[in-house]
Amino acid sequence: MRAVVLFNPVAGAGRAAAAAARALEALREYGNDAVLEPTRIEPTTQWLDGILRGSDLLVVVGGDGAVRMAAGAASRRGVAVYHLPLGTENLFAREFGMDDRVETLVRAIEKFEVREVDVGVANERPFLLMASVGYDAEVVHDLAQRRGKSISHWSYVAPVLAQIRRWQPPVLEVWVDGERIDDGGPGFVVVGNSRHYGWRLNPCGRASMSDGELDVAYFPTRGRLAMVRWAVRCRLQRHLAHKRLAYRVGRKVRIASAATQRYQLDGDPPGPAESAPAGNGAGVGFELHVGVRPKALRVLTP
Repeated sequence: MRAVVLFNPVAGAGRAAAAAARALEALREYGNDAVLEPTRIEPTTQWLDGILRGSDLLVVVGGDGAVRMAAGAASRRGVAVYHLPLGTENLFAREFGMDDRVETLVRAIEKFEVREVDVGVANERPFLLMASVGYDAEVVHDLAQRRGKSISHWSYVAPVLAQIRRWQPPVLEVWVDGERIDDGGPGFVVVGNSRHYGWRLNPCGRASMSDGELDVAYFPTRGRLAMVRWAVRCRLQRHLAHKRLAYRVGRKVRIASAATQRYQLDGDPPGPAESAPAGNGAGVGFELHVGVRPKALRVLTP
């Protein structure tokens, strides 16, 4: 078997490089043809697609951002993905029960049981876990402007507090398969491909990565205090029964606003698109088109 071990050099406060080297050694010890590659900032079509040609497995050592970055190339090449988690939340690994032990990876390779899962697409940018517009997206962008080489849960404290002080809920139009689900007022929205979310808030707690659909949760929010209440309900998983929550399942989602908005994918700013992004409509300050590619990614399960 030919395997590629891809690692984010700054993940895990620099521990990813050592973990990737251990994974490479284990793969070679069991007779596999394995190579080690660091992540790059260029679009993956320019480098990772070529590296994955003829490969059977891609081991991603890092956080959820590294997995999302690699997902498009792995999907195009039909290469199975395994996540050796060394990020902050590691939601992709949590979804499939992966851990940071090389022994678990070796056992998974011995069995080689592969599951086909869906990939979300937001304005031609792939994501695996979630897309959102609102408070959490602003926190993600704030963190990206502040962050150094590596982050931890503590890194979020300053942007979380800063956004609580200044965030104003935007007025959004949210459409799911042609049905408008917002109430016409301010709020925020999360589109989930996975049921998992940071800090175990899990706003789309019913989502499945293999049903060919996306779960959409729209939270009417008149102010910052209302947003905090929604966060508490999500943490307790009481939000799904709340009468004001709009929760839908579908394949095509459109989010629009007269004002410019920012969005996040899998806990990071969106980054470069795979192709030309969907454009804004006439007179629209922001427009996000979200869809799903059913069973587009092969995942090696432990």
